[in-house]
Amino acid sequence: MSKIHHGGNIEEVAEKLNVPVEEIKDFSANINPLGFPSDLWNVLVQSFANIEVYPNPKYPELKKAIAGQLDVDADDVFVGNGATEILDEAIRAEKATDALILAPTFGEYERLFKRTGVKVHHYQLQEKNDFTLKMDNLLDLLRAHHEITVICLTSPNNPTGQVISPKDLRMLTDFCNKHHRLLILDESFIDLTVGSQQSFVTELTDQDRVYIVRAATKFFAIPGLRLGYGITKNNKLKALMKVQENTWSVNGIADVFGQNMFRAKRYIELTHQWLDVQQPALYEALRKIKAIKVFPSVTNFFLFKCSDPELREKLIRQRILIRQCDDYEGLGSEYYRVAVKGPQDNVMLVNTLKKVLGRGER
Repeated sequence: MSKIHHGGNIEEVAEKLNVPVEEIKDFSANINPLGFPSDLWNVLVQSFANIEVYPNPKYPELKKAIAGQLDVDADDVFVGNGATEILDEAIRAEKATDALILAPTFGEYERLFKRTGVKVHHYQLQEKNDFTLKMDNLLDLLRAHHEITVICLTSPNNPTGQVISPKDLRMLTDFCNKHHRLLILDESFIDLTVGSQQSFVTELTDQDRVYIVRAATKFFAIPGLRLGYGITKNNKLKALMKVQENTWSVNGIADVFGQNMFRAKRYIELTHQWLDVQQPALYEALRKIKAIKVFPSVTNFFLFKCSDPELREKLIRQRILIRQCDDYEGLGSEYYRVAVKGPQDNVMLVNTLKKVLGRGER
């Protein structure tokens, strides 16, 4: 597996161009362009008063706030230093020998599995199907490979932007329950979907062998703060997860932020209003550019294909940063991912793409 790039390496690009970071438009990182919720600034500032005190290692108020938002019990909730830590703990809790992930998908899954000695199998998503997951085919693969005991999926998937339907997830969960497999479902982008797609959390029962992983990072624009959380209703899975939990994994500032983040009602409402307008508008604009093929998505980013392998470098010279996807399993240098931003930035991206690729439209 090649080195994972990740989006958001904007300082490196600014240094290369010898310009201030503020002059680079970053479409490589899928962060809420509304920025940090302004009505939570006071909460954040006040949390610094506790900087000399250890947070409560059980995080009762943080778990209570998350549980209240998701309509689960506080005992169903686990918290950590970003979604990646929750994923790592869930992987270590199961002690599997073989795991299945999608291709393409977020590169950290494979890295986390391999560093614990787990063999990784890939379910290849097909471009001809717009990279949608065919659950019948996935279940056939699992029936043929009894050694695979952990399935790690993402909904919406990164970088393809497709969700897995609750019906398909229930089929897979029932299979896992019957055959003693584990589903780790990453929903880090589920709150950033057009039309507010339903989380599988609402479908969970105490019999389900499922860990659901969520993140505050993308929605609340706090990549520097780090806050992730996981949910399971299965008592056996809870016991295994508690063995893996790191003490004080969430710092005191992130703890206080998380206790209050769902109170930012206006910010949450504005975020959904922005996405429901700007996401389809950007999709339609990208579809009209002859030189690229954009794939459908329900979240705040799009995958597209372009025959120009130098497109990223050409856009950097225009002070725009996008994500080249050549490090994703199953994709090559002709695939790119762009985030949805505000209306002016989205128009600028489209116009710049037309400029560097030729102005031809469909």
